[in-house]
Amino acid sequence: MLKLDDFFGVILEEERSDISTFLSVVNIDDEINKTRLVKKLSSSNGSSSLIVSVARRQQFIKMIKPLVNEDMLEYDARYYSKEINTSSQHDRRYGAEDKLLQIALIIASTKSIKTLENEPNIINVKQLREAVFLEARFDRLWEILSQETHHIVKAFRKGKK
Repeated sequence: MLKLDDFFGVILEEERSDISTFLSVVNIDDEINKTRLVKKLSSSNGSSSLIVSVARRQQFIKMIKPLVNEDMLEYDARYYSKEINTSSQHDRRYGAEDKLLQIALIIASTKSIKTLENEPNIINVKQLREAVFLEARFDRLWEILSQETHHIVKAFRKGKK
């Protein structure tokens, strides 16, 4: 079971959107690979197939659902300009929430941090933190993942016919 503290201090590379890196960082790569869906798709399509990558992303988003739907601290622009932003429990929590939301957006969008900064059609961490939309954060992340991987799922379903 993932905890918010698992995300504290995670270092994210600006150019990376590879799901394995993120899953390894929070120590759930094996857990996701052992899920029924991922095992089934891996055995029939190979572990490096695109549909397996989509399934792994889906499993991760499901695993973080309780974390992303919890109440979060309000957005604080000062946090990002502090010389030391790990000195208090408040800062540590804010930092962990920030990394959780960043990783969630990277995995849901299939894009790197650098690409997300220039992508106007996908919400940012501030908007996700503030929940400036009607549905829950999980639902928004699932929607983003569905939109970004629709072509892969469609091709997979078409190939199965």
